[in-house]
Amino acid sequence: MGVAIAKPREPPTIHVNNNLDKNELSGASSNAIQIVPSTTKVSVAIRDLRMQVAISSRIDQTLQNEKIEDLTRVKILLLGGADAGKSTILKQMRILHMNGFDADEMHSFQKYLRYNLFQIFHEVAIGVEECVTDIANIEKNKIYRFSEGISWIIGIDEEQEIEFLLDFIKLDCVRSFIELYPNYSTLPDNASYYIPKLPALLSANYKPTAEDILHLRIPTTSVNEINFAFSNRTIRLIDVGGQRTYRKKWIHYFDGVAAVLFVVSMAAYDQSLDEVDKMLKPVLHKDIFPVEAVKPKPDNRLRDSAQLFGDMLRSKYLATAAFILFLNKKDLFWKKLPIHPLGKYVNAYKGTNNDEAAEFLKEYFLKRKSKNDKDRPIYSHFTCATDTENVEFVFKAACEIVLQKNLNKSGIQ
Repeated sequence: MGVAIAKPREPPTIHVNNNLDKNELSGASSNAIQIVPSTTKVSVAIRDLRMQVAISSRIDQTLQNEKIEDLTRVKILLLGGADAGKSTILKQMRILHMNGFDADEMHSFQKYLRYNLFQIFHEVAIGVEECVTDIANIEKNKIYRFSEGISWIIGIDEEQEIEFLLDFIKLDCVRSFIELYPNYSTLPDNASYYIPKLPALLSANYKPTAEDILHLRIPTTSVNEINFAFSNRTIRLIDVGGQRTYRKKWIHYFDGVAAVLFVVSMAAYDQSLDEVDKMLKPVLHKDIFPVEAVKPKPDNRLRDSAQLFGDMLRSKYLATAAFILFLNKKDLFWKKLPIHPLGKYVNAYKGTNNDEAAEFLKEYFLKRKSKNDKDRPIYSHFTCATDTENVEFVFKAACEIVLQKNLNKSGIQ
């Protein structure tokens, strides 16, 4: 007769309450140890597992959505030298695709407008000193104040700013200079737009128009980015500073770039870089007139832009990016050519001052491609960044090509 051996019972699960201190353990040990049925542990584990599965599923869905969103978002970098018109292109996109500017921005534009006028008058004052020989004594101090710089405007209120500007424009020597030298070489590009509008611009409570804002010169000292819908896709347009000191930071934005929109000023062929330091005239003695120093050969803006364009074309980080070349400021280029012939500043050019000159500049940039990239397409357009219709047309034409290329790469239809 066999002996029946009882199957051992599954030991209970013991949970220790670790929150009790030593005194509690010595006096209340019965509360420190609790007997919990094993089924509770199983149910807790199942609940935790379900929670982890749900979290993992949500993460997977989020990543999938982000992947789809990334494929439908097209990243375009606005690159180019300083004062080429990149920020104006960005403002045009705000006007065309993002309902323009809010009240705070409009208020800041009013301040920038007056500052731009001070910059123009600073160059006018320098021109007056160089070109106008008969300046009335009563006007000399006012001209000198503007020609020495405009840092003195810091701290004065809006009414005083307008008063100084109105007083300056009334000077006889200033009026004569503007009439005789409307295209003076050192005047800012926007001078020809703002000077005829001065009475209106300096009137009380004047509100800048969209065209006024497009002509503003506001140096880009940080990264500006906008996102807007275009042809069932999202354009991520990024504008970075064009000054030499900012160019080292460009590489941080090269990842995932679908296209580079490189902007160059056609009117820069006779301009030197602002960043180049000028040699000062040495003062030998207070009673001896300063000897004229030999100025170093200035760096030309056009050559700088062309070299920069070539560097970007050869960048391994932009090897798969499409390149769009905006030959900007064509309106200023045509005005300047009769007065400052292209051949005077670009030795290789021997042609006439008409369409041939514009085509020469285009080829001047396109030939920056390396031998390895000779078949790489570059989409070039002549533009006027302050002309909304022109920018809308060329941007649409360029982006349709870029979008199609991006879709072919991603496989999205």
